Amino acid sequence: MLIDAKPLPGYQEPYGLLCAILQDGTNEWRWELDPDLNEDAVVWQPHPGMHSIGAIILHIAIAEIFWFERFALDLPWDPEERKLLMTDEIDVDEWNWPEPPRKPISWYFDLHDRIRSRTLESIKKWPASHTAKEHDGSQRTMRWVLGHVIQHEAYHGGQAVLLNRLWHLRESGEQG
Repeated sequence: MLIDAKPLPGYQEPYGLLCAILQDGTNEWRWELDPDLNEDAVVWQPHPGMHSIGAIILHIAIAEIFWFERFALDLPWDPEERKLLMTDEIDVDEWNWPEPPRKPISWYFDLHDRIRSRTLESIKKWPASHTAKEHDGSQRTMRWVLGHVIQHEAYHGGQAVLLNRLWHLRESGEQG
């Protein structure tokens, strides 16, 4: 069996390959989550104000929109989308993870899928991969942006997988 990250068609390189890697990474951490995860598990926080699976997925979507649309293309934020994603409430630098909407995991996946579809389309309009823009005092290339979002999502996707496992251990009464 051949497993490959074949570049997605319709993109200038290296974007096609990096988008394929992004998609593969998303599929990987989602595969590790229980597809029937109930709403309690999605919003569960091991300690008040800490991560939850739902808030992590919202944060993943926020980062994707910020880097792919706001930073790369200078597109404005949609106020309704900001509210839906809790963009102003979630502050990872201050460890502020409010309780996200009590929805099934499928709601979060659908929301992320809609954003991913839109952002993948937006990458087709990006300038050349070596093009750099300033952010927080540093020049960042478009190639770096896509690589950063891949790394960012892998990091937080792993946290969601860990929370999924902790929830199941907690519910089954197993001790570590």
